[in-house]
Amino acid sequence: MNFFTAILLIVIIALAFRKSIVWGVLALVLACAYAVYLMLPRLYAMQLQKAFRDGDYEKTKAIYEKHSKRLNFQQKASYAYMLIQMGEPAEAAELMSFFIRMQGLDAKNRAIAKRQRCLAYYRLARYEEALKDARDVYEDGYMTKNMYGLMGMIMLVLDNDLAETTKFCEEAYEYDEDDRDIQDNMSICYYLQGDLDMAAEINSYVREENPEFVEGYYHGAQIFIKQKKYKEAKELLEKIPSCNRTPNTTVSEEAVMILEDEVKNLISGKVSVPAETPVFTVPEPVAPAADFYDEDDEEGSIYDEYNAAENGEKSESIYDEYNALEDDEKPESIYDEYNALKRQGKIKDED
Repeated sequence: MNFFTAILLIVIIALAFRKSIVWGVLALVLACAYAVYLMLPRLYAMQLQKAFRDGDYEKTKAIYEKHSKRLNFQQKASYAYMLIQMGEPAEAAELMSFFIRMQGLDAKNRAIAKRQRCLAYYRLARYEEALKDARDVYEDGYMTKNMYGLMGMIMLVLDNDLAETTKFCEEAYEYDEDDRDIQDNMSICYYLQGDLDMAAEINSYVREENPEFVEGYYHGAQIFIKQKKYKEAKELLEKIPSCNRTPNTTVSEEAVMILEDEVKNLISGKVSVPAETPVFTVPEPVAPAADFYDEDDEEGSIYDEYNAAENGEKSESIYDEYNALEDDEKPESIYDEYNALKRQGKIKDED
């Protein structure tokens, strides 16, 4: 409820009480009911957050499916992040793609949607698409420290241009030199350039400040191997099992085991030249789903929530695009809805 709405309600209640106590009480009750109604989306969002924090993913999805039509863009963007952490990045990317296509979405919210989709694409190993979203956010001036860290990581994974990547990571380091992921990316750049002393210095700080960070120990071991400090590398790798693995961890247990075997062979003398090992575990790309707007697709989607809602429950939200259509243009399916909105110029294709 904004300030002017609150003032208007107070005036109405005051006028009602001047007429009579009965009218005043009735106006007060209605005003309270209206305030509760406006608060419901926030309450639903709090329920979502609690279920997600508790690790009850089924409940999280159930709450969203039940109340999604009342949630605003910010709350849906937050849910997209939850989907990514719950292991469903494809659904998160689909949800954010819908908003990105909407003509009326402002620049700030479009950047938020692209940041979330970038992370989803990264989880799907669709790195080129992830980098495109990241570059769009960067060029539009809506970067955050998390986005700097993620974009640097994607650039390192793609390994297109080390000089460009290093320059970007240096800019990120100037933006926030205390961020763990930005520090780790900077350390990797120095490692790949062969500046092992600088790489080791930054990595040491990363591990000191983040003692449960898997990547810190893994990358530190790689640096020590390059420096021929094999016992020190072994000590770092031995600390990884006690670290805290999360869905965001970019180094697999298999990669750690391979590096451990490499160190053992180097210490024993079975091999004399260290093998090249990846700085991140890169999964196989997940094939993109068929175009969501394929009219031959008979499956439902997140957009069916609008058509499934009762008339009285259709929220004032991004779905107002639907209500703006003339009656004879009301679609019978989500695909018709998309095409009708596109004809109206309210949805645009991405560049």
